Amino acid sequence: MKSRINNHMKVFIKKFLAFFIKDLKIAVSYKFNIIFQSLFYIFIFSLLFFTYGQQPVLESSNGAGGTGNFTTLFMGFALIDYMFSSISVFSREVRLAQTQGTFETLLLTRTSILTIILASYALTFIRATIRVILYFVICKLLFGMNLDLVDMPIFIGIIFYCSLPFIGIGLFSAAFVIIFKVGNVINLLISLGSILFSGIFFSTDLLPSTLSIIGDNVPLNIGLDLTKTIILDGYNSINIYEKLSLIGVQTILLLPTGALFVYYALKIAKKNGSLNYY
Repeated sequence: MKSRINNHMKVFIKKFLAFFIKDLKIAVSYKFNIIFQSLFYIFIFSLLFFTYGQQPVLESSNGAGGTGNFTTLFMGFALIDYMFSSISVFSREVRLAQTQGTFETLLLTRTSILTIILASYALTFIRATIRVILYFVICKLLFGMNLDLVDMPIFIGIIFYCSLPFIGIGLFSAAFVIIFKVGNVINLLISLGSILFSGIFFSTDLLPSTLSIIGDNVPLNIGLDLTKTIILDGYNSINIYEKLSLIGVQTILLLPTGALFVYYALKIAKKNGSLNYY
């Protein structure tokens, strides 16, 4: 029994690495992208710095705005990057395989859908982390951001943890793509809604009470509160553990449900013979 488990684990790791290396080779083949993205990020953060970074913007009535300083904007930008990565990666991979006519062939192999999902997300999060480190270097060297290198491991750990519920949402989106061949609408609505309620550009206290309650439960908003509280304020309170628990509950609910939707979407597409239709 133990030998069979070990063999299955070896096969899983081998296939995982094969998919990971394949995606990695594709990513590094576009060398010009690195230069272009670096210049683009310098432009974006310059714009943010001179537009919002020098003063608090739209503070709440109790003075708890904190949304305008540049460090908060950097944190919000990093959280948004992880959110977009979590939501879009698997639906994008599915759509690409559909348009290339390889999706059905891939599923006919003995590779589990779990292996494909994990490999896709592994490279995506590594790339997102590299981008966040690049954001940090740009903001620290060019704009004197009030965040130290020693804070980065904690910061990346928090934003990774807070992005986990979005993986579940990404799986919902992938299921939608498998059945209806489009999924950008879901990604766009969830992303824009999350940014609106994130508290990055204005405090959610300014919203009507019902919308403010929604904002307080959005992972992006929770992640921003956690990073500001733990890293900037160095404040340790029970509120931190409540927010961490809330992200945990959302992850436990959304991840299995999203995976279940993908499973049934594949069953429907196989039954209809529409896996490769686009």
